[in-house]
Amino acid sequence: MDSYRNKNVSASPSYDQREERKTAANEPTLVVMSNRAPIRVVREGSRARLEPTVGGVGTTFLRLLGRNGGLWIAWSEGQAALTPPAPAPHLGFGLSLVDLDEREVSQYYHGMCNRALWPLMHSMVSNCHFDAAHWQQYRAVNRKFAERAATVVPGGSELWIQDFHLALTPRLVRARRTDLPIGVFWHVPFPPVELYRVFPWRSELLEGMLGANLVGFHTPSYTANFLEACERVLGAQVDWSDGRVRYQSGTSRVLPFPLGIPADYFEQLAASPRIRERAQRIRRGLRSPVIVLGVDRLDYTKGILERLLGFERFLEINPAYHRLVTLVLIAVPSRTKLADYVRLKGQVDECVGRIVGRFSSEGWVPIRYLYTQLSTDELAAYYAGADIALLTPLRDGMNLVAKEFIAAHPNDDAVLILSEFAGAAEELTEALLVNPYDSEAIALRLRQAIEMSAETRAQRMSVLREKVRSNSLERWSSEFLGTLRKEFELEAGCTAEAAAH
Repeated sequence: MDSYRNKNVSASPSYDQREERKTAANEPTLVVMSNRAPIRVVREGSRARLEPTVGGVGTTFLRLLGRNGGLWIAWSEGQAALTPPAPAPHLGFGLSLVDLDEREVSQYYHGMCNRALWPLMHSMVSNCHFDAAHWQQYRAVNRKFAERAATVVPGGSELWIQDFHLALTPRLVRARRTDLPIGVFWHVPFPPVELYRVFPWRSELLEGMLGANLVGFHTPSYTANFLEACERVLGAQVDWSDGRVRYQSGTSRVLPFPLGIPADYFEQLAASPRIRERAQRIRRGLRSPVIVLGVDRLDYTKGILERLLGFERFLEINPAYHRLVTLVLIAVPSRTKLADYVRLKGQVDECVGRIVGRFSSEGWVPIRYLYTQLSTDELAAYYAGADIALLTPLRDGMNLVAKEFIAAHPNDDAVLILSEFAGAAEELTEALLVNPYDSEAIALRLRQAIEMSAETRAQRMSVLREKVRSNSLERWSSEFLGTLRKEFELEAGCTAEAAAH
């Protein structure tokens, strides 16, 4: 299949810094809809307060809504639903939490989202579990979210729906609220059509997404996969020159918008005295001249076992580096009740134990394994203290850890080794790219990174850092929302013109 770029679809529109300087009074109200909210309800006796959670893409929207106001619609996660929207004064926006019962959570979230759509989107069909009852609950929950949006979203708003949990919601909202610009951002990959076609409800999912005026993906290749699915599965009319899909009576624009990070925040954090001191303590504790870092959720898409096998191969063929190189492996607990994840945890524990048993000597342990959730400060200290990041996802929508690691080295004194199957690899081409399935290649890349001259290391990292700085979170959101407004206005104009004739 031709690449998205080869099909001459232009990339997302150029960023206009004037968008950032708009005041809230001049902008429509932003309504974000997602499966999970970046807050939690903390109850103290008969009183309750809202507290932001840390990390993830939610931080993006906390900043956006906190600055300009707006509304967030999300699953309550067992907390008391707040309907109508409850003000969150210290957050700066309103909140509407949707209650889901035990069966909905089990079948919609744990079933369809985690056991079907997640592995499917990551091209891991062997991990997929398709169940008609789960799909029925997925439909029902998407209807519940759509009904909430139709009821509580004020006129003059923009609705920005996040990720694969709510793929049917755009069309359901569109049927009720033709006055709303609707955008969708897909935070995971979109698989090649040959794999996507195994999904039993493949047409309905695409139709749901095409209820949006704008559909965004991280990379041109994911965008091309989606456009081809629309063309071959739905028989939709696809204009490859500008990423437009015409289906039934509507038109959707489909474009890549690579997700950025708050680079300034990570730069300043890594440069702060407390983080520098903590980074030095980490290095002293490891007593190793070269620190290699891997950070992921414990998920079978992240290539953690493959990373360990590559590091083991490095130790096998490079005995001169024993006692000089330590791998710090940080694995964040994830979906701990699902069998696939329980099995993976056991495999990782066993692999770490084997490598440590084989190679430890004279007080040196080759792997420091942390199975825990770290705070942003703790994570930044590990970023700043490491010499090399080794990130080997088998498939990844973007991989923000790669960008955070780059931003945490303002002195350009580190090396990034990155899987060629991470979305970020299409953007961060100055990294040392590697096939995560090839343990020999991982071992060779590790040696190349260790032996790289300071000058070459600085040159490569400087280019990477400039890319990360130029594509900030603010730029990403501004580009997406600016394009959404234009697409909605264009569609409204075409509809009015057709009605006049």
